[in-house]
Amino acid sequence: MLMVRKKSLHPNKHVQTTPTHLVLRRSLLVYVILVFVLFSTLAMSIYLVDRLVISKQHTDRLNQITAIYDSLGLDSSYRAARSDLFGDKRVYSWDKGRTFASTIEYGHNDTPTNTASDLRKKVENAGFTYIQTEYEGSINPTQEYKNAKGNYLRVSTMSGTIHNSIVYGDVDSKAPLIQHANEAPTYVTIKVNLDDNNE
Repeated sequence: MLMVRKKSLHPNKHVQTTPTHLVLRRSLLVYVILVFVLFSTLAMSIYLVDRLVISKQHTDRLNQITAIYDSLGLDSSYRAARSDLFGDKRVYSWDKGRTFASTIEYGHNDTPTNTASDLRKKVENAGFTYIQTEYEGSINPTQEYKNAKGNYLRVSTMSGTIHNSIVYGDVDSKAPLIQHANEAPTYVTIKVNLDDNNE
């Protein structure tokens, strides 16, 4: 008697993979990882280059601002009291068309009138042209200057007596502050702005 074996209706559940199939699957995984690593590296490189460019721009601007202050040739009679120098362009939050200026404040042992006159000579020798005086006749007149590059410089001179009165409230005199407007020493504020003429 001959026995016929029936073909199984259920094929072998254990799918065998060939070495070629495994290599292809591994290659696909490696390819995906490689693309991800390359994309991440490219994105990081672009970010770092962008940061380096911005950092260089800020450094260049700060160097220009420092060079302007150095060009004034202030001697030791101008004693720096406070400094706020920066190279990044700081825009006012309430007015996008205006930017903050770098500032150095000095003490000078002379009257505000003499100090303003001395500083005007130094500023003009540094290549700046006088524009106007704001708040003339007040306790804190401000002379404005501009150079050929379009950079602005502002010089404010205030009597040390008035400055101390405003900061510390220590003037005993009952007279109006304006009567102390030309008393020595002088508190000087010099502002430099590479972009616009704002305080």
